[in-house]
Amino acid sequence: MTASCPEETGVLPPLRRKIVFAGMIVAIGSVVMDNVAVTLALPSIAQHYGIDPARSIWLVSIYQLTLVSCLLPLTALAEKIGYSRVYIVGLAAFAVTAIMSTLAPDFRFLAMSRAAQGLAASAVMSVNMALIRTIFPERQLGRALGINATAGAIAISAGPSVAGFLIEYASWQWIFAIGVPTTAVAALMTRIALPASPVRAIRYDLGSAVLSALTFGGLLWGISSLGQNGKFALAALGLGMGAVSGTVLVARLRNVAEPMVPLDLLRIPAFAFSVAASICAFTAQMLAFVSLPFLMQGKFGLSVVEAGLVFSFWPLALAATAVLSGMLADRVSQGVLSASGLGILALGLVLVVMATGAATPGDLAWRLALCGLGFALFQTPNNRILLGASPRWRAGAASGAIGTTRLLGQALGAALAALVLSRGAAGHEGLALWLAGGFAFCGAAVSLLRYRDPWK
Repeated sequence: MTASCPEETGVLPPLRRKIVFAGMIVAIGSVVMDNVAVTLALPSIAQHYGIDPARSIWLVSIYQLTLVSCLLPLTALAEKIGYSRVYIVGLAAFAVTAIMSTLAPDFRFLAMSRAAQGLAASAVMSVNMALIRTIFPERQLGRALGINATAGAIAISAGPSVAGFLIEYASWQWIFAIGVPTTAVAALMTRIALPASPVRAIRYDLGSAVLSALTFGGLLWGISSLGQNGKFALAALGLGMGAVSGTVLVARLRNVAEPMVPLDLLRIPAFAFSVAASICAFTAQMLAFVSLPFLMQGKFGLSVVEAGLVFSFWPLALAATAVLSGMLADRVSQGVLSASGLGILALGLVLVVMATGAATPGDLAWRLALCGLGFALFQTPNNRILLGASPRWRAGAASGAIGTTRLLGQALGAALAALVLSRGAAGHEGLALWLAGGFAFCGAAVSLLRYRDPWK
């Protein structure tokens, strides 16, 4: 490994650190908003190309499959050639592929462009947390993670509104086009202010990269297919491919010092507990996100507009609390803080499902705000443990693990929600929320196992 540099030691001068971090905030907001906004544009895209609406969902699926499949291989590449190189190339590629999506002449080309955008987004997200770890001193890490979480939450909140405005007054193509200048500017800011990354003399394991992509791509494909009626054969194929590839991968990496799949980090109890808690939390979140609109429009009789406004209290509360959560994570036990957050999330979900049919939008709004508060109190401290429990030179692997566990948890939550809702009986939306509360409670229990010393 080369001699240390500012990026490696976390002593980047304050002004340059602010420029880099500002660019990162713009980048994560653009990537997250793009993913959220595209879902709202699917009906317009299907109509534009004259295709079946169900086929348009492939734009979301292929993006997510590419994203999760490439996270860990790109993380390993970043540890070899430097985080900043992978990050900047990812941002530039995202801008280029956004242009391709904007100008797509047919649906097939658009689908290929979205797959390429998923690869670019994977490059950005694979090292996002690692860069934060390397440019900030330890005492400011929690606050930085909180600001990063706030940017993501604001993007999630604003995504549907921005997409609706663009579709209504311009065209769906602008949803992709808006990401071109933002990611290009973010790449330029990072390139100017961030020093050259240290290069490590390690071998890139191409075979493990392929097996990793097959493992996590297969698992995501299989989990997602579970929630679709009549797709159990596809689910079994995906899960089987993921299981076989994963078994071979673990055997291949068992005695590797710094494996692509961070088996070495999973031997650290705090890291392993944080991974388990993260999967539980994001499973609970996605179970709630999928089932809440049905519950609000069914049991509570809200209109689509009312349901959207009420639902926005969750990400808004998360955005308002994430920075405070990060500051607390720098001062108190992260295990206790994250456990408390998931306990509050579980309480909020129970309060929602137990509300009577006469509940007003305001009654539901404060309950969902409680859920957002709880998730914010969990997410930043848990990410801080994942990063802090790993050696600094393995920050890239920890960053990749954060993204992978989040996506797998979300896929599992969406699949479970679809399975519950597909049964079609009244009240199953409530059952999905009870299930979400159960996952949140389990995550809280796992988090408490770290309360004595979160770094061991």
